[in-house]
Amino acid sequence: MVGKHVDPLEPLKFKHKRVPRASGSPPVRVLHSPTRPVTVKDKQDWNIPACISNSKNVKGYTIPLDKRLASDGRGLEDVEISDGFAKLSEALYVAEPKAREAVSTRSKVNKEMDTMEKERKEQDLRALAQKARAESAAMPSQSLDPRDPKRETEDMVQREKIREECRRERRLEASGGGKKRKMMRDKERDISEKVALGMVSNGCRGGEVMHDQRLFNQEQGMGSGFATDDQYNVYDKGLLTAQHALSTLYKPKKDMDDEMYGNADEELHKLNNTKRFKPDQDLSATEKRQGAVEFDKEAEEGVFGLAQFVSDVNDGKKPE
Repeated sequence: MVGKHVDPLEPLKFKHKRVPRASGSPPVRVLHSPTRPVTVKDKQDWNIPACISNSKNVKGYTIPLDKRLASDGRGLEDVEISDGFAKLSEALYVAEPKAREAVSTRSKVNKEMDTMEKERKEQDLRALAQKARAESAAMPSQSLDPRDPKRETEDMVQREKIREECRRERRLEASGGGKKRKMMRDKERDISEKVALGMVSNGCRGGEVMHDQRLFNQEQGMGSGFATDDQYNVYDKGLLTAQHALSTLYKPKKDMDDEMYGNADEELHKLNNTKRFKPDQDLSATEKRQGAVEFDKEAEEGVFGLAQFVSDVNDGKKPE
C-alpha cells in the first residue's frame, strides 16, 4: 500500500481556536472620585490663549498692543549685553600696536636681505670682470671675435656691394643721369603719393597766392558766393591742370584710332561704291505682283509612280 499524496499548499480542513486563560482572582475595581463643579480658578488654570499672529488678521479683529507684545514673549525677557564685546574691543586695542611693530620689523628685515643680495651679486660681477681681464691679458695674441671667418667674408662682400651701389648713384647724379632717373621715378608715382608729397600744384606759379574771389565780392550779400541747389561747383579748378600729360590723360586724340581702325568716311565711301550688295539683274523688268507672294504646288511622285497611275485612271486614260 502507498500513502496518499498531500498538497503542501492545501488549506487546513480544521480551524483551531485559542481560548483565553481564566483568571484566578476577580478583576481589580477602578475607583473614581465623585464629580465636583468646576471653579473659576480651575478655568483660569486650564485656559489656553488664542494664537495671535503679527502678520495675519483674517477676520479683522482689533487686537490690543499688549496682547501682540505678549504673543511672542519679547516682554518677558530682559535685554542683557554680554561681557565678550568689551573683552574683544580691549584685545583689539592691545593687538594693534603689536601688529604695527611686527610689520615694520618685517619690512626692515626684507630691506636688509635685498641689500645683502645686491651686494653679493655685485661682488660676483666684479669677480667675473676681473677674471675676464686677467684672461685677456694672459692671451693677447688670440682674437676675441668668435665669429666665423667665412661668414665675416660674406658680410664684407655684401657691404662692398652696397658701397659700390652708392658710388654708382653718386656718379649718375653728378653726370646728370640722376636727374632723369628722379624725373622718371616722380612720374611713376601714384597720385596719392604725389598729393602726400606736395608734388601736385593747382596752377599757382611764381609764388603767387590764390584767393577765392567770392570772398571779395561783398556787394550782393549772402547770395554772391553760393549757387542754386541743383548745381555742383564745389571745385572750381581741376587738380591736375599743371601738368599737360596728366590733364590729357582721359582725353584721346582726334585721329588716334585712324591708324588702327581706319577713317570712317573712307570706309563709308567704299561701302557705297561696292557691288557686293547689288542684285545680279534689274528688278524693273520683272512682273510686279499685286498681292502676297504666291507659290506653285508641285505634284508629288511616289517611289513606284502610284500617284501618276491614280491620276491617269481618274482622267480616263489607259495606263501604259
